Amino acid sequence: MGTGLDIYGYGVDYYGYRKKFGVLVPSTNTTVEVEYNAMRPEGVITATRPCVIPPFVVTNEEEFVGMVKAISEATEPGLRDLLTVKPDHVVFGYSAETFWDGKQRSDAMFKRYDDIAQEIAGCGITFGAQALADAFALYPGVKKIGVISPYAPIGNEMVEKFLNDIGYEVARKEGHNSPGPVEIAHESFAKSRELVKLVDGDDVDMILQAGTNLAFAPLADALEKELGKPVLAINTITWWHALRTNGIPDRMDGFGSLMREH
Repeated sequence: MGTGLDIYGYGVDYYGYRKKFGVLVPSTNTTVEVEYNAMRPEGVITATRPCVIPPFVVTNEEEFVGMVKAISEATEPGLRDLLTVKPDHVVFGYSAETFWDGKQRSDAMFKRYDDIAQEIAGCGITFGAQALADAFALYPGVKKIGVISPYAPIGNEMVEKFLNDIGYEVARKEGHNSPGPVEIAHESFAKSRELVKLVDGDDVDMILQAGTNLAFAPLADALEKELGKPVLAINTITWWHALRTNGIPDRMDGFGSLMREH
């Protein structure tokens, strides 16, 4: 019976002997890698590479749209660079671009990047919007969502458009309006808690946090216990999706019901 090794013993990544995930992030992002690694089971590794964008100053919606456009333009070359590591799977560590203009465009972008990953590395991808839809399906009683993010208002409108497209209603939405992509990672748990208070209510079934550079995964767990309802962080959603679609069943406490129960 074969070992799957060549004559030199080469087979799987030494540290990533279960799975090697390529993680694509905007070059300004520091939070995704930290939160993914906090949720990383033994034998699963992250190989993080950037799609390069400038450290934008974002003072209005036009500048926010320019930032999202820059991420979009940097994605394909960044993905092709990342695929040189021969990952088992690619996780997209950004979210605004995955929601932009709703489900039809999002599905088209997913297919475009999945086709590239399949062609070059024979692997699939996790894309924020599609992973969100899979995660939400595990909470069948949920209809109305409260959304928070670091985005300018137009970014939250795009999240709402996608959620509407897949059958959910957004009760309220609030953003930090962070002054740039780097500064998103400077936002505090205290400020995010205030945004959650603004969007929560008896009419809200679930809280969703978008924006991958916003630290939130551990806070989501605490808020679930306090509010008595699901609170899902985008980094937890995409990491959970990557694990489960690659046959990694490990559950983990400290990051909310999605990682703990599903």
